[in-house]
Amino acid sequence: MEVSRKRFEELLGEALEELPEEFRRYLNGLEVRVEDYPDDELMREWGLVPPDYPFGMYDGPSLPDVDTPGDFPGTLVLYRRPLEAWCRNEDELRDQIRRTVYHELGHRFGFSDEGMPDELRGGVGTHWTDEERQVEAERHLRQAGGDLAAAEGLLEGGHPDWALDAALVAADRALRAYLLAHGADPEAIAHDGIPELLARAVKADPAFRRFRALLRLNGIALDMGEPGAPPPRERVRPAAAREAVAHAGDLVGEARAALEGR
Repeated sequence: MEVSRKRFEELLGEALEELPEEFRRYLNGLEVRVEDYPDDELMREWGLVPPDYPFGMYDGPSLPDVDTPGDFPGTLVLYRRPLEAWCRNEDELRDQIRRTVYHELGHRFGFSDEGMPDELRGGVGTHWTDEERQVEAERHLRQAGGDLAAAEGLLEGGHPDWALDAALVAADRALRAYLLAHGADPEAIAHDGIPELLARAVKADPAFRRFRALLRLNGIALDMGEPGAPPPRERVRPAAAREAVAHAGDLVGEARAALEGR
């Protein structure tokens, strides 16, 4: 969905006004702004490639590093287009803006993505009902099925690099669907990548260790933009793409079985 920039900024303003007092006092000295997308330099720094855009960013010191915690500088940026692309209606956009604000404030408090409490990963006090979690899991499963079909088509068409990338996206979404079907908090896993998602799945079912090859395959994809690296189509072997597609297919099956077994 899309809204005007003015409306997006209004929704962001509402999210800031709704913050509890113990959070609002840490807005002093904080610049909050909206950008359409992160720039190329930031994407390279974070090891991301389109369309895998972040929702927001905090840049500045963290609470443990300042002498006057009541007022210290920093910048919180929300990326409008990725947030709009993720949401289906304005209610979802309002909610995701709120969750992103909490997450980025978590960085201002000094938490890393890995060490951030689940409550701050996507919204303090957020409660998902079983029905809402089921809907979210089904959405991820549908997307995973579409990405898997794309990966299979790309592999058949002789494009192993693109097939690998699409298969990894399918695997990521299938893991999310599986975890949600097993009761995971959607916000706790919102910013996890394949390594973290797979670790959670292994904790739920040790049999998921058979998918450890995804960690190696995910590393191939993450290196696609490294300076001096050969072009992906010269470096990604068809065998690696076939392996990724096979694992993604198995994960889609696991997620489907988990949802049907609820």
